[in-house]
Amino acid sequence: MGKTGSKLTDLSDTDLIRLALEQNQAAYIVLYTRYSIGVRNHIAKYVSQNEDIEDIMLESFQKAFSQIALYNPEYKFSTWLFRIARNTALDHIGRKDREKSNMPTTSINEQMSEISEIPAPVHNPEEDIIKQQEYDKWIANIDKLKEDYRTVAKMNLIDNFGYKEIAETLDLPINTVKTKIRRAKEQLLKMMNVSDELQ
Repeated sequence: MGKTGSKLTDLSDTDLIRLALEQNQAAYIVLYTRYSIGVRNHIAKYVSQNEDIEDIMLESFQKAFSQIALYNPEYKFSTWLFRIARNTALDHIGRKDREKSNMPTTSINEQMSEISEIPAPVHNPEEDIIKQQEYDKWIANIDKLKEDYRTVAKMNLIDNFGYKEIAETLDLPINTVKTKIRRAKEQLLKMMNVSDELQ
């Protein structure tokens, strides 16, 4: 289909997802642009730190795009995407809980009201294989980054170093580290599924 970038922005979510499944990178970018503000605001219900919100947003889109073949079109794409973002935010809070025992989370009532509105995913054994394949691809894409970004991305995404630890290890200002990690994640997001075309 000879769709130009400008026409892609006029397509419905359903059409964009169909193109994304055909490995159309522009369709992913349009979906990201269409929902990035909404996803960021949704995550902000659970997490207050701006840098954490940005990290969770990018991770949420990475998860959604890597699992887009599992999306059930009976439900709105935004509902599915927001559920992934919520789960990613709660996973992030859980990780923080292990570091700081008394970090507040959202109320049980709020979580239950959202869960009741959104269908729970049915576990598929293939998901474990897909997750491993996507993780391997994620690692491969990190290796393709420029050295500047590759080093900080590996430290942050693979070794789970925080901004401060990376700044101290590499002797860089913490704001420089944050910028490099943000740009590395943006590049990785755009690389999603592109590597499939080269295999």
